[in-house]
Amino acid sequence: MAYRDAGPGEPGDDVVGFGRERPPRRAWHTGVLLALAACVVAAFAITRLGHDGRQLTAPPRPQPPPVVVTQASRDLLGVTAGWEVFARGSGDVIRIQLASGRVTRTVVPALESNNPVVAFVVGPHEVVIRSYDQVPGYIVRDGHQASQLTGALADYAGPLLPGPDGSQVWVLASGPGYSRLTLVGLDGKATGTSIRLPPGGPQPATAIPDGQGYAMLLTDANRIYDAGPTWDHRVPSMVIATGPTAWLSLSCHPRCQNVVTGAQSGAQRILPGPGLTDSAFTWPTLGLISPNGAIAAVPVSQANSARVDLELLNLSTGASIKADVAMNPVPAYQGMAWSPDSHWLFVVASGGRLVAVNPNTGQVTGFGVPLPPVSQVAVRPASG
Repeated sequence: MAYRDAGPGEPGDDVVGFGRERPPRRAWHTGVLLALAACVVAAFAITRLGHDGRQLTAPPRPQPPPVVVTQASRDLLGVTAGWEVFARGSGDVIRIQLASGRVTRTVVPALESNNPVVAFVVGPHEVVIRSYDQVPGYIVRDGHQASQLTGALADYAGPLLPGPDGSQVWVLASGPGYSRLTLVGLDGKATGTSIRLPPGGPQPATAIPDGQGYAMLLTDANRIYDAGPTWDHRVPSMVIATGPTAWLSLSCHPRCQNVVTGAQSGAQRILPGPGLTDSAFTWPTLGLISPNGAIAAVPVSQANSARVDLELLNLSTGASIKADVAMNPVPAYQGMAWSPDSHWLFVVASGGRLVAVNPNTGQVTGFGVPLPPVSQVAVRPASG
């Protein structure tokens, strides 16, 4: 019992009796506190030591579920077709099925590399993630946990580019001089088809998709080639955007002009208006041309700034508008993807925010569902 003083004539609950002398304060309370403290320390030691005296490890922290599915409202962005958007974050892959409003988040182990160039290829039923360094990569099959890459997909470092078939990719074959790209199925089996690289390169980071399922190559002699299994055509001007039907180039002889080149025919036409300056971008920070060939989305770096803006160039009139979004830094082509109908351009904005851009107005909108920060985006066409 604790003791306190009572005022004159006021009985206190610690008073033994009215008018009696207060008993002396006891000095044993300090010893009791020390004993209690010793008991706490001993109890803690018991919880940390096993019966054999070895230290026990703390119980593991609960881990998030490997696959989490949430259901949002249907028809995200008004999309009713069956194509889907995929995005990669630092430790997960996000699958957005816009027509159904279904969002799937799959945990993926962190890549053991600081290389900013990471292959993120979407197949018919899976997603492949692999650094350009020789470190483990991962495959995420629809509805399943992430698993480590095996076979030919795991054997090589360097580029991993989409092939002409959505279920195949090009990888840089190992060997002296890295002389060819080999076509490999997403099942890890080689197909026997390859692209012979032109003399003088390229370095691994300078082989990028040409928009048609083959490779755009920059040699160490600063020459650009479009290459396939049976050809390697020299591209005479600096390519600044690629697409399935055409490329956008910058020709600066004598003044800079934007040039559209037919991907199949090679025919060229000069766009009206001024060309982008050759200091506005660095290869391979390339833009993407819409599937219908109407608009080129080009990341443009600002002088003396880390900011990267997005310019939308009309490939018929030469007119351009600037979208109201700041992009993630290079390589910016990894942070853009067109919808198959060319109605939307999906962009990873600064800070990792995934947004949709109206290519005709430059207006930016969100998906209407909470999404984690991401660094890459890709689109899967509707099956069939």
